[in-house]
Amino acid sequence: MATLRDVVSAAEDRADTTREQRLLLTSIVAVAGMATATIAFGLWSGSSAITFDGLYSFVDVGMTWLALIILRLIARGDDRRFQFGYWHLEPLLGFVNGAVLAMACAYAFADGLAGLRAGGRLIDFGPGAWFSGVMAALGLAMWLYIRRSAVDLRSEFLVIDARGWLMGAGLSAGLCASFLIAGAVSRSGAAHLAPFVDPTVLLIMSLVLLPFPLITLARAGRDILQIAPTGLSDRVREVAREAAEAHGFVESGSHVARSGRQLFIEITLVARSGEEARAFAELDAIRDAISEALAVEAPGHWLTIDFTADRRWL
Repeated sequence: MATLRDVVSAAEDRADTTREQRLLLTSIVAVAGMATATIAFGLWSGSSAITFDGLYSFVDVGMTWLALIILRLIARGDDRRFQFGYWHLEPLLGFVNGAVLAMACAYAFADGLAGLRAGGRLIDFGPGAWFSGVMAALGLAMWLYIRRSAVDLRSEFLVIDARGWLMGAGLSAGLCASFLIAGAVSRSGAAHLAPFVDPTVLLIMSLVLLPFPLITLARAGRDILQIAPTGLSDRVREVAREAAEAHGFVESGSHVARSGRQLFIEITLVARSGEEARAFAELDAIRDAISEALAVEAPGHWLTIDFTADRRWL
């Protein structure tokens, strides 16, 4: 039995994680500044919807800060205690992120219902529309910047962060549109409905945002449970079968698991019973061929290839 750890070079890993850390730190500073301004404006204007927008962003700041800490651990590589590295912390953070934001949405929904039952609240919609419009433009710009970097680095952390910026931009844009409509309503014959606009917008915001953390929860949960990626599992099984046929093995088996961006792939090739031992050079050549055929592009993966004449080891 032999194990081959096939990873990208340590220098490239360090460069990627350093860039991720720099981007996340930039995002933290930007979100913290915008969240502080949003909460302050929400309290000044009396808008629960704007205040919730700021609080939601502050939760995102906390999650991004944790992501930065985990990235620094990942950059350290493996050690005596965590011999496969710290990649497993990535889906754990995604799960916590999704759970916290989902609870924030649930709280906002309850607060919106309470506001409607209390008869609503009247606010000045004009300044709120302008402020929300500016926040939406800034959020959209940050989303474009972070998303492009996430694609380049294949970073789940940056994907989650970019999704947060998109959610924030959409939230602010929705607030802007709602306040513009509410301002028109307050100047019309339906002015008595104006106090119900803010809690209604809060309800709608919570329902619109809820699917995003639920998606994050589902994706992170799959990695935590180490559910095999369907496409990759099929490809590994096919590569193992082709290798067995090409090199005279009678059977093959494979196992695949994913934890964050790290993949664990195990392939077993079964030789004919009684077959004489093969040279190490031949076995190494088979391993190289399988590794090249898989062409896994994850930042780190473990590839284990076993050779046996006893199918019980499958």
